[in-house]
Amino acid sequence: MESLSIPTLRVLYKHYVNWVSTHPERTTDLEASVKWISYFLAGRINNSTLLSELIYSLSNFMMLFNDQIILDNAKRTAPIVDGEVRRKAFSSENIKRFLTMVDYIEVFVEVSAKKLWGTRGRWIIIVLLQALKCSARLYLLHVHKLHILESPPIQPLDRKAIGLKSHDVLSNGVITLPSGRTIRKLDNAPPMSRRTWKAPPRADTVGSSGQTLKDRHVVAETMYIMKPIVHLGSMCVFGEESWKPWFISLTIEYISWQRLKSSKNLTAQQRLVLSKRALNMALYLVRSPFFENYSEKHIRAFLQWFVNSVPLIGPLMRPFLDYMQQWQETYFYLWSG
Repeated sequence: MESLSIPTLRVLYKHYVNWVSTHPERTTDLEASVKWISYFLAGRINNSTLLSELIYSLSNFMMLFNDQIILDNAKRTAPIVDGEVRRKAFSSENIKRFLTMVDYIEVFVEVSAKKLWGTRGRWIIIVLLQALKCSARLYLLHVHKLHILESPPIQPLDRKAIGLKSHDVLSNGVITLPSGRTIRKLDNAPPMSRRTWKAPPRADTVGSSGQTLKDRHVVAETMYIMKPIVHLGSMCVFGEESWKPWFISLTIEYISWQRLKSSKNLTAQQRLVLSKRALNMALYLVRSPFFENYSEKHIRAFLQWFVNSVPLIGPLMRPFLDYMQQWQETYFYLWSG
């Protein structure tokens, strides 16, 4: 029986890989459906928070796994790179993948720890997770020189673009391979007298002035990475209800953002990450203790007016009103990256 089951699993896995590779849009719809299940379960059955977070985490793992299948399929024609460079990239990619997985499962682990060991156990798990994440991010920053990473480091794949990437022709007459390497087409090569014999620039570096940051900008990024640990430490010293941890965290994030955005040596992707960080600072309006003292009553009043004024919106918004306090405590904490 066992000898028959293993080949069967391998065949099923191969069929799944082929299906994902050939139907990326349907795969995206399937992942979205699983995510919506987690939303609808919230507050409707016993232990719904734990079950909802488990399903949501599984949907994110499914998305990460499917992205890797699609990316591997697109990279089959990629050229072989130097062994040392490949090993280094593999190492940094492994760390980024690990950080992404921790980000996806973090809330589920916290909720599970609170169910199993109470509030004290939850805080122990939080400190361990944030210490692990900070250590990994600092390693990527100072050893692999990966500056201004997103959170999570591996973002969902643009599946519509990835399938076309190997066939796209740039305005300067080159073809971009899935690896990012560009090859000039023969019919677009310049005349012999004007050829430089240099490889065309990579598509992901066109228009950028480089990725190396100055020391003061590396310090600013280090401040941002250490912010969760500093915030947790200040909460331990001043208490959970104190305003000091809130101000300390906001100050660190703002100073880091101001110094990093002043750098003229940023790629377009790095500037996009900084723009997202600027928008994320608006979340301090719904983080403790600002939420309990100011914003909660105004948000509740607006949502209640919205429910009473707009037809058919009540069934969708009332669960949010009922569980707003619980969701705020679960998702809008300051130690998140």
